[in-house]
Amino acid sequence: MTAILLGLLCFVCCRVKYCNRSSRRSGGLPESDSTVNTVPVVTVAGLDGATIESYPKIVLGESRRLPKPDDNTCSICLCEYKPQETLKTIPECKHCFHSDCIEEWLRLRATCPLCRNSPERLPPAGS
Repeated sequence: MTAILLGLLCFVCCRVKYCNRSSRRSGGLPESDSTVNTVPVVTVAGLDGATIESYPKIVLGESRRLPKPDDNTCSICLCEYKPQETLKTIPECKHCFHSDCIEEWLRLRATCPLCRNSPERLPPAGS
């Protein structure tokens, strides 16, 4: 009985070792199965240019004073604000960012980088 169990244990160990070795050789990826449905990729569009341009701009003065006192670093590029830089504020949450940084961000994503709230979109022209 012990010999049978020992033989079975050796067989299982060898099988596991062989399977691991062959999966490493093949890259460890399973073969493709054409019956598996793929999940469609959903892309979330950012804001339109008119909405982004409508957000207030601030030219930072020498004091670097902003509406929120602890808001002294752009959370997109992680650089400290310097005097004479142009910042843009998202009206709903009042978060400030370098103008170029937030414009690029909002073209790709329609949320504030800090609070993740969705800024309002402008209604279509002529509505």
